[in-house]
Formats: sequence, C-alpha cells, structure tokens
Amino acid sequence: MEEKNEALDWLDLLGSKGLKAVGHKMQRESGKKLVITGRQGIAHYPETGVMAPKAVQDMLAIMPDFADQQYYYAKNQRMLIFQVTLEDMPDSKLFLFWQQVATEEIGRLSNLLENVRLALLWYLRGHKAFAQRLHEQRTAFFEGVFIKHNISVETLLKEQGIDIHSDREYAVMLMDMGRDMALIPPADFRAKLLQFRQCHQTELIYPLEWDGLYLVIIPGIYSQQEFNFLSAGKRQEIFAQWRQLFSEAYGVEVSIGVGMSYPLTELHRSYREARIALTFHQIKGEKGFVQEFADLGVFRELFGCEQERIIRFCRMTLDKLLAYDHDCDAGLQITLRTLLDTNFNYKLTAEKLFVHVNTVRYRCDKIAQLLNIDLNYPDTRFNLYAAIRVGDVLKEMNLLQPGYVGNLHSHKNSEHGTKTLF
Repeated sequence: MEEKNEALDWLDLLGSKGLKAVGHKMQRESGKKLVITGRQGIAHYPETGVMAPKAVQDMLAIMPDFADQQYYYAKNQRMLIFQVTLEDMPDSKLFLFWQQVATEEIGRLSNLLENVRLALLWYLRGHKAFAQRLHEQRTAFFEGVFIKHNISVETLLKEQGIDIHSDREYAVMLMDMGRDMALIPPADFRAKLLQFRQCHQTELIYPLEWDGLYLVIIPGIYSQQEFNFLSAGKRQEIFAQWRQLFSEAYGVEVSIGVGMSYPLTELHRSYREARIALTFHQIKGEKGFVQEFADLGVFRELFGCEQERIIRFCRMTLDKLLAYDHDCDAGLQITLRTLLDTNFNYKLTAEKLFVHVNTVRYRCDKIAQLLNIDLNYPDTRFNLYAAIRVGDVLKEMNLLQPGYVGNLHSHKNSEHGTKTLF
C-alpha cells in the first residue's frame, strides 16, 4: 500500500506541476543528474523540445535494445539508462539517463523508477497531443527557413545547438532512406556522419530530420583549403562513398540530392536544388543514386529560371495537348511519353501501350497537329521531353498543381473553353 501511495504522490505532482517538477524531485532524492529524452534524442527534461546533450546523443547511438523491466549500464561512462514505454503505443517511450552512477547505486535508482513509472506513463499518454503540436510548430519553422525563407537559418541552427559561420557559403544535402524505413534517431545518424568525417576529413553540420528526409548542411566536401580544386569526379566519389556507408548501415537503398553552395541568407536556394536533384530520378522509380544539382546539365539551367517562367514554358509546350486529352480522353500524353522513352519507336510504343501501331501513328499525327510542330526534328522532341520532365518534377514538389478550367454548364465540353493547368 505504501508503494502505491508513493506512485500516486508522483502522479499528483506530475498533474499539478508537470514533468519538470517530477524531474527536479527525482534528482533531489537520487543525488544524481538526470536527463529524460524521447527515442529521437529530443529532450523532455531538464529542457523540453531541444536536442539532448551530446553525451546522451552519443549513448543513444550505441545503446543496445532492452526492455522496460531491464536497464542498460555503460560502465566506462558510469551512465545508467532506464526506459518507459506505452504498451499499446511502443513508439511512445522515454529514456532516463542517470549520470555518474556507481554499480552499487543501480538498485536504489531502480526502486525510485518503479515509484515514478506510473506518472511517466501518464505523461507519455498525454504527451501524444503535445508531440503533434510540437511537430506542427517544427514543420512551420522549417518551412519558414527553407521554403518561405522568412526565418533566418542562424535561428534554426542556434535552436539545434549548431555553430555557424556567417561569412562562409553552405550547401544542402538531402538523404532519402525510403518511406518504409523507420525514423533513425538523430544521435545515431550523427554518429554515422562523424564516422565519415573521420575517414575523409570533411566538415559536417549536424543533420536535421524533416518531412521524412535527412537534411545535412555542409560547408564543403573538404575542410582543407588546398582541396578546393578537386574535380567534379572526385566530389561524386566522396558522395558515392557517403551513400554506400548509410545504405550498408541501415540496409536500404539511400538516395542523395545535393544543392549548390550559397551564403546563409540564400540557403533556401540550395535546399530547393537538392529537392529537385532528388526528385528528378525518384519520379521515374529510381533509388540508390547520388545526384548533384550542378550536374543536371541543361535541366540545371531550366530549373535555375524563375518558377513562373518554368511553369509558363511547360504550359505553352503542352497545354493544348493536355486540354484535348482531358476533353476527349485520347491518350495523347501517355503516347507522347512512351514515344519519347522509346526514341519514337512506333512498334515498341504500340507494344507498351497494348494498341495497334497504326493507332500510335494516328496519335502522333494528332499531337503534331494540335501543337503545330514537326515531330521529326530533334529540337522539337527535346522541348517536349524537357517540358514533361520539368513538369513532373514540379508536380511532385507541389509547385505545379494539376487541374483544369471548364464551363459551369457542362462537365465535359470539347472546344468550349476547357483548359488544363498542367
């Protein structure tokens, strides 16, 4: 009964004064410094919503799996770790890191945890809604930095505990582990980056996880000034080794997109370029690649234009064809895509589309008629290919919305004002 009363006292303290009061009391009763984090290394105590101290992050990266009724003791660091998990939501858990603990003190701290466990479980249960709000705030903050660029990069990095040099240029690298890959704890991800840094003498900025991707801000491939003249081939080799390291470490096909270098005030441009480089291959189902925006050839120049000009190019090139397809369900767009992919091999295109070769020829003539072009010219074919590829990338990035404008009085009306919006 006494134990139950103690557990209720801890629960009452949490309900009335919050986790900070619980943490303070645990430290006071134990005489030991305590840090409480989630599985991603985000602190709950003594601070909330910031990255845990480096020693804790490093421990998260190497810590083995263990159950709630077990503990992990790091002998060299004299650090004792407990965990508390919700049974019905195993992803919801807390890690308690006790520092400067002697082995003979483990039993006493275990007893303390058992009295506090009910309160911590209750905190976890209520923390789900808080975590959602925190996620929404974090998303808005990242969008402010990298998309709307109305928040300074220095503010973001300072919040993450990262030192930055305002007089240098930086680039953004995006790493996609695949949508089926469980989120990697930032501490573990950082440890892998540090491993690479030691092998290749690179300077790295602490990685940030956002929207299912891992974002790494890099000041350059090499920290040594004399290495700046290295060829593009050598840079690609370094990124390929980077991709291989993470692919082997996590058993997935990692894809990497890299933007060009800019001053901090323009870092959002590098983020956009890294997204384009990543999306450029992913929309075709490719994975396990490294693509630098600088190596996209003529597409680098196209995507380097103002967004309005790019969209105007796509629409001027393809809108009449897409409008006709919408009105008549003619299959012209898929036919054109397949023709471009097969280098205008009519027989192979017909086989891929399961239609007669004469149907392909008819559609090809219709495309030429609608767009008022000669499909025999290589320049014409390239313009069509570029418009399709660029449009696909912009649509995937939600920068170009598909849709159409039509008459109020008719759901489908050919030649009566319907126009696609790509």
